[in-house]
Amino acid sequence: MISRVTAAVFALAVVLGMTTGCQPEPTPSPSGPVFANEQEAFAAAEETYRAYVDALNDRRSDPRSDPDPQSFLIGQALEVDIDTQQQLDQQGLTLVGTTSVTSIEPLAAQPNTGHVQLEVCLDSTDTRVLNDGGNDVTPADRDPISLITVGLAGTAGRLLVESSTTKRLGEC
Repeated sequence: MISRVTAAVFALAVVLGMTTGCQPEPTPSPSGPVFANEQEAFAAAEETYRAYVDALNDRRSDPRSDPDPQSFLIGQALEVDIDTQQQLDQQGLTLVGTTSVTSIEPLAAQPNTGHVQLEVCLDSTDTRVLNDGGNDVTPADRDPISLITVGLAGTAGRLLVESSTTKRLGEC
């Protein structure tokens, strides 16, 4: 039987998407300007992050869905997602339901390198953790609202999520 603490740890890791607080290894920057200005960089970063959350939600309803959420990740963020999925599988846990992006605020952008930081408010109220028997093992005391800082990097002509760090739970 899986303890509620174990379920809580895994649920939180997946719901928030790579929220380990680890800093990614530096990724090479493409040469030349990636964006004309900060506004263009922020718009591209928001579009990328929203598409990533949509892909995560789709993976929860059908693990074979396209696009694969991992196609939006790079470096440490990708490693954490792979590790989290493996741990959930080993524990017989599945995350179901959807996470919503309730707001995105620009923090910093470097248009010439393609590095962008966003502050994102996520609501995972509609997600549940199920064990291999299909029973809901979602911790009753989990906080479904998270404020996170997301780092994106320009690589191969597009932005990818390279880091995600929880700033606080319960409010945005």
